[in-house]
Amino acid sequence: MKIWLRPLPFALLAAYGLSRLGRAPVDDAAPSRSAALCTTLAEVRGVTCDAADVVWLDGPSGVLGAIGGKARALVRGRERSQTTSDPNSGAPADPDTLDLFSVTTRLSPEGHLLDVGDAHNLTRSTGADEGLPVTDASSSRVAYLVEVDGHPEAVHVLDLAGHDRHAYDELTKLERFQVKIADLQATGQTRGVKKTVFTLVPPPRKASIAFLPGGMLEVKGIHGADDTSDVRVTTIDAAKGTVADADAANMRVTAEVVAKPPTFGPWMSDRLRAASWFGDEKNQVLKAVVFTTMEWVKGTKAQLTGDTGEEAAQEDLGSLPTSTPFPSNFTDPEIGWPPKPLVPMIKPAIAGEGQWIRLDDDPFITPIPGLPSPFVTTFVRSDPSAQHTRVYVTLWDPRLIALHMEAGTVEPVSATGAAGPGKIPRTPETIRRVVGGFNGGFQATHGEFGMQANGVLYLPPKPYAATVAELRDGTTAFAAWPKDQEVPEEILSFRQNMTFMVQNDKYNPWGRAWWGGVPPGWQDAIHTTRSGLCLTKEGFVAYLFGHDIGPEPLGRAMLAARCQVGMHLDMNPGLAGFEFYNMQSASTFKPLGRPLQKDWEHEGTVKDMPEFKFRSRRMTKSMGHILFPRYIQRDARDFFYLTARHVLPGEPIAPGAEWRVKGLPQHGYPYASAITSVTLPTAGERRVRVLRLDPRAVAIASDGPTGDGENAQTVAIFGRAPRAARGARGAREKSAPGDAGAPSVAPADAAKKLWLGQHIFTIDEPPTPNAVAITSVVQPSSSSAANARGAVGVSDEDGMLQWVELLPEDAPSAETSAAMLALLERIGCSSRGLLMGDLRAYLGGTLDIGGEPAAPAAVAVKLTRTPSPAAKQIFESTPIVPQAVWQPLQKQRVKWRPTLAPPEKPASSASSGPAPSTPSSPPPL
Repeated sequence: MKIWLRPLPFALLAAYGLSRLGRAPVDDAAPSRSAALCTTLAEVRGVTCDAADVVWLDGPSGVLGAIGGKARALVRGRERSQTTSDPNSGAPADPDTLDLFSVTTRLSPEGHLLDVGDAHNLTRSTGADEGLPVTDASSSRVAYLVEVDGHPEAVHVLDLAGHDRHAYDELTKLERFQVKIADLQATGQTRGVKKTVFTLVPPPRKASIAFLPGGMLEVKGIHGADDTSDVRVTTIDAAKGTVADADAANMRVTAEVVAKPPTFGPWMSDRLRAASWFGDEKNQVLKAVVFTTMEWVKGTKAQLTGDTGEEAAQEDLGSLPTSTPFPSNFTDPEIGWPPKPLVPMIKPAIAGEGQWIRLDDDPFITPIPGLPSPFVTTFVRSDPSAQHTRVYVTLWDPRLIALHMEAGTVEPVSATGAAGPGKIPRTPETIRRVVGGFNGGFQATHGEFGMQANGVLYLPPKPYAATVAELRDGTTAFAAWPKDQEVPEEILSFRQNMTFMVQNDKYNPWGRAWWGGVPPGWQDAIHTTRSGLCLTKEGFVAYLFGHDIGPEPLGRAMLAARCQVGMHLDMNPGLAGFEFYNMQSASTFKPLGRPLQKDWEHEGTVKDMPEFKFRSRRMTKSMGHILFPRYIQRDARDFFYLTARHVLPGEPIAPGAEWRVKGLPQHGYPYASAITSVTLPTAGERRVRVLRLDPRAVAIASDGPTGDGENAQTVAIFGRAPRAARGARGAREKSAPGDAGAPSVAPADAAKKLWLGQHIFTIDEPPTPNAVAITSVVQPSSSSAANARGAVGVSDEDGMLQWVELLPEDAPSAETSAAMLALLERIGCSSRGLLMGDLRAYLGGTLDIGGEPAAPAAVAVKLTRTPSPAAKQIFESTPIVPQAVWQPLQKQRVKWRPTLAPPEKPASSASSGPAPSTPSSPPPL
């Protein structure tokens, strides 16, 4: 050996020794490097695995690799349960499920394991097992099956090269830095790991996966009773994250999205929580100290200055676009809105406290044509020891406003590893009706409380947890979840958070000691930003928000708002907030007429839908917010959003043709019917009467078309006009018996019918098997079209029935028939037809659709009032149990099972309801 090479072995040995300092011990006697890796992971990282569960991505790389190189391995293993930060809310790790870990190692030139570096859990699926990954030799992608109780549920594809380069396009430089730091903590590399989830629909009995030459991934699913029957093969383009069109029905694809990070405070809190040397408990202590200090400073200042919060409240609410309070005793007796004012809890009250402020002309809220705004807002003070603090309350009428929920792109991750879309559905029918959005509940790390969105179950429900849900008929529901209750099919979405804060006129009836924000053993009096949601005794829904408040002041505010049940939502500055939206077509967007106040107002174009623009504002001016406007964009965390329901009367169908709803037999609210009259310009300027009926508010009379059950409230009757009212000019056809006075028509002419079934009007095809045919309709080509005295259509957008009649003194003609059909086409009815004979509509059975007294000579079909979707409690029999009962159950991880999720099917609209138990056609008269 040359003299200058003699020190090299000693240098290598020294370098090796130095590199081993502080590193994990390695079992040199292990039979293989995979076995040695599993031994080290179990001893040092708390991850147990078998040698067969290790897939090496990198092999030995010579002497230099042995000194400073890295060899990566994917390890399928179980992580040891971690001690949670709080005994009331902690989310324990599940030792029974397998996760996938990325581990950095160092190998000798011969391939022996020298060191084990960092291990990062890439999956963290709470109720599923990750299968052994398969690798693509031509790329950096790997794939694996996700199974629940041994049954395959999804295929995940990971690209270890990191996110696509365009994934950061919407982020600022600071946001990109934040994302890279978060990815470094989560995956060990600043470029992160790209994950695409392919959910198997329906799940097969068995499945296998394999990469094909060229990087395509083949998924073979066995659906039959044996391994040779009903075998379905699906090919995934792993590079593009797509499946072939022919296979699209077999998979639901959840593509990776890099969401915008939160503002610095919440982001830093998440980073400290994720740091192994700091962790969640120390993070909770830090926040508790900070919030306690801030509380003391602000409280001392308020005491010294005598601050009652009045000036700040006026700044917040006096800045609203409409700040006119209702008279203190004003409630419309027909609709029960708005409710009476709130009674201030602290005396003397300050200006405006508890008085509802109308938002009728608010240019930041999508209006509902023909109706007053369904939103009011006010504030109350509920903390006698901090009278400068306020809880703001925004109340809405759930008969007019529907509540929905959406999972974020990061929180919560489903039990099978799939994340949510993180945005309001980008469909015109949804976007144009959005009116608001607000924060969801705690992160999964603080309790793993259940969530389902649009039929996709992300986290199973926890027993006795406070729950808000959207039912498939559009109803907003609140519940304390029963002990042994899986998700009923009627529930489309739900979100849980802790136990009810208010129930049965009591604060904290469940005896909860932890409401977030503090470590174990601390007295829970931390004052910070908090939010809540409740159902009031009048049946309205309220969002509550306050700065520098503890849990008890939030609960007192719920009691002041007359909440029958109330739940705590998310907390801390930057994480809680409420936004209003006014959505408009970009082509007709109306300017505000003044400069925007940029600190709490915004205008913009809807991402991915440039045909829509929006104007947005925060609920109050002082509402510190994250990424405003937040909920109209893609969000990393789950959230709620609000849409205006389809209700009557709607926009006028012509200038001057305002709808009339007052004085009609509505029997409830929202209105079931609306009437107007309009001129037919192409038919000699004749006027016609128009009736609109809301299918969500009516049903076929259950006791037969001519019955009048004891509790029936008749909205409309379709029947034959009295002989004296059968039109002028003597133009009459002889009626055929048995069809409400319609003349005889050829079978081909009467091929279509108007149907009502399960709160849906249709023409031609019945909407449900039990639908009832109301009448026959014909087209202009019919030989009897010239005799039509009316026409009918169903609105494409909202499903409303549009019923058009000639005036009694006018005679029918081919010209009037064509004009009535043209009117229906103009107001958006692609499904339409002509009415034959003297079948007319009678409101309540006592008024014609001109609003004049009239009654039918014979009844064909009677429609009675049914409750429209609103808000209510469900699972009301769930008892309030002691903390010793509910706490252990909520600490346990609820195993995700496919049976917990309802069968996948399109979500029904708010028009759905019970199927009528009536014959399929009206009996003869």
